[in-house]
Amino acid sequence: MPLKWALVRGLTFGAIVLVAVASGGCKPAASTDKAFKTIRIYDLLVAVPDATPRVHNPSFMSVGEHAVAGEARHALFLHPAGSVEFPLVRLSSRAELCFWIGIDSGVWDKAGDGVEFSVFVSRANDARTKIFSRYLDPKHNPDDRRWVEGRVSLRAFRDQDVRITLATEPGPANDVAFDWALWAEPQIMLHDDMQPGSE
Repeated sequence: MPLKWALVRGLTFGAIVLVAVASGGCKPAASTDKAFKTIRIYDLLVAVPDATPRVHNPSFMSVGEHAVAGEARHALFLHPAGSVEFPLVRLSSRAELCFWIGIDSGVWDKAGDGVEFSVFVSRANDARTKIFSRYLDPKHNPDDRRWVEGRVSLRAFRDQDVRITLATEPGPANDVAFDWALWAEPQIMLHDDMQPGSE
């Protein structure tokens, strides 16, 4: 039976996915077709209620829609200095952490010296590794007035139970004024060998 290709816009990073469907009654192609590849997503924003926040004030962390340069995204607001440690997850062999970072456009004309964004991985034996760090200062650097995409390979931790921590720190002057730091759409991309970690 001939196949038609349906375009499906993914929820992550505007990805386009081609899905094969049969022309007779939209019957899906056989699940045993080797052309299909499955990627499972561990959505950190969905896991926020089960995460462990470390913030000076409960109002320094929230999840909602935030705009950077006129582009709204679903994001975690995490005012420095703060961090959120997510539940234990078993990584697949080709896991990758994907996210966007930015500072809310509403404070670009306010005081402050920017934000340092960091990601840590903690293994079951409590060994902690920093896998990402990026400083943004849109108040003084026009190049930072946008969402900045981050992609970090987690292959070094493959087949292990880990906790991901997202953290923010103030800039070099240690000024936390109007540091409206945002982590948008943070997700762990895994193939179908992913499973929840066990405590």
